[in-house]
Amino acid sequence: MLSLMGCQQNGGGDESRHDRNSIPTLVGEHLYECEDGTQLDGDFLVDGLTLDLAILPDQKPIRLTAPDTGLTYVGDKLNVSLTGVDTLKLVRADQKSLICRRTRTISKQGRLHPP
Repeated sequence: MLSLMGCQQNGGGDESRHDRNSIPTLVGEHLYECEDGTQLDGDFLVDGLTLDLAILPDQKPIRLTAPDTGLTYVGDKLNVSLTGVDTLKLVRADQKSLICRRTRTISKQGRLHPP
């Protein structure tokens, strides 16, 4: 299992887990489900090279960065590669890699998009 530190879960029923005013550089929020059932929240920031990734429902995001567009996002003991339009691959230091598929997207404007 991917291990990240805890944070509070949004209990308001809002599809988005974030206040757009508190994260002004947020471009889009992508929700993923991995082959082992793990659910992820990926927040892509405006520079296109930064990804904040959290396990749902309540783990604190870990920040990953890519050196350039199209390259692997790198974080502490975790790498994330976008392997297709709707998929990503988690490569973890001491655990099996996981393939995760996007289940929905929440745009900057807050509209919910299908996968």
